[in-house]
Amino acid sequence: MSVLRRVLLAVGSNPLVERQMTTRALARRIALRFIAGETLEDGLTAVRAEAAGGRTATLDFLGEAVTSATAARAAQGTILDAVTRITADALPSGLSIKPTQMGLRFDPDLTSELLGEIAGKAAADDQHVTLDMEGSDVTEATVALCERLRAAGHANVGCALQAYLRRTEDDVERLTAAGASIRLTKGAYAEPPDIAFPTRREVDLSYVRSADWLLANGHYPRIATHDEALIERAKRTAIRLGRSPEDFEFQMLYGVRRELQGRLIHAGWQLRVYIPFGTQWYPYFLRRIAERPANVVFFLRALAGS
Repeated sequence: MSVLRRVLLAVGSNPLVERQMTTRALARRIALRFIAGETLEDGLTAVRAEAAGGRTATLDFLGEAVTSATAARAAQGTILDAVTRITADALPSGLSIKPTQMGLRFDPDLTSELLGEIAGKAAADDQHVTLDMEGSDVTEATVALCERLRAAGHANVGCALQAYLRRTEDDVERLTAAGASIRLTKGAYAEPPDIAFPTRREVDLSYVRSADWLLANGHYPRIATHDEALIERAKRTAIRLGRSPEDFEFQMLYGVRRELQGRLIHAGWQLRVYIPFGTQWYPYFLRRIAERPANVVFFLRALAGS
């Protein structure tokens, strides 16, 4: 991870900076490049638009690190509403959920209960539920949670893994053994070098190793990257292994690399778009800004009140 990115994430996590950013019109306009809007209806509208363009979706109600059972249950209520609407409107969408939004940091049993209820309702309409991966302090708990939910009979639950973590290749095999479909990402959190690979080259090589293994052995791999070189590598690997385009998918974030998304669909590959919505958009927005140096200028303009 670059020094600039580390500094940006550190500064941006300051509560004063967050208040300044979330109350300024420019910051909100920038955020809407990456976020469907603040309401469930905004998210569903974006799902419909993506479906019209040949894309499927995974819908994410933004929010993380809740500190009370009341907040966790309130978040679950919105997600259950999303499940109902996806089914009623016959939308091609699954769900992505951050376990800390369901209380993972303070009550793992509550988290299992709430996610089990979501997964059970989602399964009735064959909606897939992906556990988003967060910071390294909850990586093991999230992997174990996925195993626990699947062992309880929730066959529609999978997990995201982050290639920049040194443990990820082992987790890929571990969760595949549990039957989980894995979304493979690069990773978007600030982590020390003893936990995460510090250079882009090392992260890319880790990604390639895990993607190759998943395409050879995984259950419906979800190759989540905007890196065109890694996408081309995955396509070549799938063709070499005889993996059908219907038996895995590429994933990209809402509002990112739209032209590349279109090219993949036109060429016959499956593409799912990660669509976030909700009022708690700032942490997600900050990670998107930090991912590319070209985005930093927008962040700085917002801080300056331009």
